Amino acid sequence: MRVERQTADQGARGAAGAQGDPRQDEDGPTGPPATRRRWEDGEEPDYRATLANERTFLSWSRTALALLAGSLAVLRLSGVAPYGLRLALACYLILLAVGTAVAGYGQWRARQLRMRRREPLGHTSTTLTVLLAFLVLCGIVVATVVVGPH
Repeated sequence: MRVERQTADQGARGAAGAQGDPRQDEDGPTGPPATRRRWEDGEEPDYRATLANERTFLSWSRTALALLAGSLAVLRLSGVAPYGLRLALACYLILLAVGTAVAGYGQWRARQLRMRRREPLGHTSTTLTVLLAFLVLCGIVVATVVVGPH
């Protein structure tokens, strides 16, 4: 048989809980609005939407890692193009990887906040920006092929 013990502090909390804790009535369970973090605004979205949002962020991260790996591979390819052009291409790939990671995090955070606030997800200009960045990358690759030895 288990004997339950109650301390004076637990008893006081129990009495306050029975009457209703005034802090929870005014501020909610996570504290006053001024101390809440921005990503805690609103209510918890459906876990499936949250997991889908996280998978999208992870795909942005994988793309950034692939761009970094590509930058290292471009530097190691000797005889394809002059070193200066390979270095420029590798630096552009690194910048593109950083931009991809930052854009992925920004989109994850913005969509998570919109889901918590029950707002429409909307559209961003990130897609157009990524498209333009990859078109520039294609131009640099074409320049590398044209300038390279035949």
